[in-house]
Amino acid sequence: MICMKTLCARVRSTTRALTQKSSQTPTAAFCVIGDEILSGTTQDTNTRTLASQCFSLGINLQKIEIVPDSRASIGASLVELSHAHTVVFTSGGIGPTHDDITYDAVARAFGDKLAYHSETLQRMRRIMGDTVRARPDPNGTSAERACARMALLPQSARVAFVDDKLWVPVVQVQNVHV
Repeated sequence: MICMKTLCARVRSTTRALTQKSSQTPTAAFCVIGDEILSGTTQDTNTRTLASQCFSLGINLQKIEIVPDSRASIGASLVELSHAHTVVFTSGGIGPTHDDITYDAVARAFGDKLAYHSETLQRMRRIMGDTVRARPDPNGTSAERACARMALLPQSARVAFVDDKLWVPVVQVQNVHV
């Protein structure tokens, strides 16, 4: 699941940008991604935090959807939510395992391609150091490639790093924040 510190920082910065553009109350949707949520093996703890943050910042959170680890399901949900709300936040599906397909689903849904984001790879290497079994390397072993896949982002994305101690960026494609 997404680091809540990162998510909360993104909600705050998004709110500032939205309120500068319009006097209307911004609306939000939250797309929670993962078979583990739907099967009950993992409890979603991010929804309450996001709802609380949105409320305290004057964002009207109107919809929460939970979707499986499926490119088609993720993409369809994000496109629909994107058209209906000022801003969309996501949680889940950005790790190194085979079912972490959120970035790819976002790129496909919005007609984009994926590319390695060099700053994300550099931050991953610096912050992870030698403490992990597999360091990110797009040309390395299968474990290193899987790790590097977390830096394979939609090319049109705006990328923001909200904490110097975290390598995980907030990735924005249109009004969707991953």
